[in-house]
Amino acid sequence: MTLRKDLLLIALAGAVIGMGSCDKLENPVIDILPPCDATTPPEFSVLTSDIQRVLVEDFTAHQCGNCPPAAVKASELAAAHPGQVIPLAIHAGELASTNNEYPTDWTCPEGDVFWDDLEFQVNPVGRVNRLETETSILLLDQWEAKVDALLGVSPVAGLQMVIDHDASSGNTGIHVHTTWFADHEGVVRLSLLVSESHLLGPQLWYGNSPEYVEEYEFEHMLRGSVTGAKGLVVAESPLAGETQQECYAFAWNNAWDAAHCDLLAVLTSDNGSVIQVLSMAVTE
Repeated sequence: MTLRKDLLLIALAGAVIGMGSCDKLENPVIDILPPCDATTPPEFSVLTSDIQRVLVEDFTAHQCGNCPPAAVKASELAAAHPGQVIPLAIHAGELASTNNEYPTDWTCPEGDVFWDDLEFQVNPVGRVNRLETETSILLLDQWEAKVDALLGVSPVAGLQMVIDHDASSGNTGIHVHTTWFADHEGVVRLSLLVSESHLLGPQLWYGNSPEYVEEYEFEHMLRGSVTGAKGLVVAESPLAGETQQECYAFAWNNAWDAAHCDLLAVLTSDNGSVIQVLSMAVTE
């Protein structure tokens, strides 16, 4: 796909375009974003190995009194396996609604999409690499066993990422490189999700003193995305040894503090399960 065609697609569809091996786009982002400058992409070394990283999604809400222990568990798993377990708190459901006591809306359209995926909607509940499918849910006491089972698995793909964030203009460029270590059957999507930590607001916490916590610190909160919740198609039945590189442009949302934000690259299969994931701070 040529750059001229990419720009034409942006003008017509208002999509974020991945510059690389992808020539099929689905679920484009609605907002029109600046095109990615792929004239001087970073050079990535082809990976010879990688670790399997694990995405732990915690469906939570500020009016859910049983939710803080789940957040603690997600943070504990991440601390026990730094850089390998990646927590993501998704505020969604009726208990995430606002009122005078809980005035801040922590939900986002991407979180609503993920919530709608669930076969049973309740807070708190979780997903670990969206196994066996994106609809499957896990109760809190099941998270650690699922994480442990995945930590030693040989990954099908390895991810690398470079983020160019200009604080003055808000323009953000994201380059993602994928190396395939094994054949993979089916369509592959890449989503880029934004999480933010060190956010303060009221939270109900059963058993805590006080149970109404006025300045609870929210961590790893899903704030939005570059590509839409489910991402864009980047490959179809890739083979071992193949590589691909995508470039995306993003107009930063000023409501998010870039200094406390991470960008998550999530590579997913046909059924929505996570093939590989990588998290990186937006700013150093």
